Amino acid sequence: MIDIHNHILPGLDDGSKDINTTINYLQLVQASGVKKLVFTPHYMPGFYDSTREKVSAIFKQIIDLKTVHAPDVEFYHSAEVYLNGENIVNDIIKENFFINNSQYVLVENNLNGFTEDLYQLLYQMNRKGMRPILAHPERYMEIKNDPSRADDFLQRDVYLQINTGSILGGYGQQVQNAAFELIDRGWAHFLGSDCHCRSGVYDYPQAVEVIRNEFDDKIATLLSSTFPERMLKNEIIPHFYMVKKTIPKKKSFLEKVLDFFGE
Repeated sequence: MIDIHNHILPGLDDGSKDINTTINYLQLVQASGVKKLVFTPHYMPGFYDSTREKVSAIFKQIIDLKTVHAPDVEFYHSAEVYLNGENIVNDIIKENFFINNSQYVLVENNLNGFTEDLYQLLYQMNRKGMRPILAHPERYMEIKNDPSRADDFLQRDVYLQINTGSILGGYGQQVQNAAFELIDRGWAHFLGSDCHCRSGVYDYPQAVEVIRNEFDDKIATLLSSTFPERMLKNEIIPHFYMVKKTIPKKKSFLEKVLDFFGE
């Protein structure tokens, strides 16, 4: 299992507040069976100034703790970039927010209503060869009210990452329903904990088990292992990967008669 979205690095955003909290959660990750962890502190100029330089410095401190507290987990670091403002795409390049030096970038937007420049910024990212991953689409007002709106992003070559808390009902029934519908349609590509180190619980394996029970092993593995591994290797992931088979409707006796007479 691979967690591509969390806020476990200390002192950078609204996640872990100190090194002791981070150590506690690294131990929980180690016990969970997750084997790869991508640290993604918020990058939101004016609020969270998690530059590559700042993150790298803290990341080096955490690497020193790895052998003791999470020896079986591989660490990576990037950011969750808030898409807004004319300079943000240039910031992604300048700060090298590409996950494991791939073309994939984790992004977010306003939960209460998409900003006017969101689609234009995503277009700019695509033009520059980036592969945007939209964090927790099921939590955005537009999509939780109408999950079919998520298709707008897939048509723009944007990948979608579902939160474990959404799967487990932590954000309410409406968000959980939206998350399940996105998965059912084959519109979800990644699972992330979005862990902010507040509950004392790391719920990634529980969410994988729910997906396995609600859907099947294949979907659970795709979202938690297969697609995240491809991302880390900078391999292409299909935006649409599920084809639902339709069962032809049986013809009525009248339709068969009309077929016979060529009508």
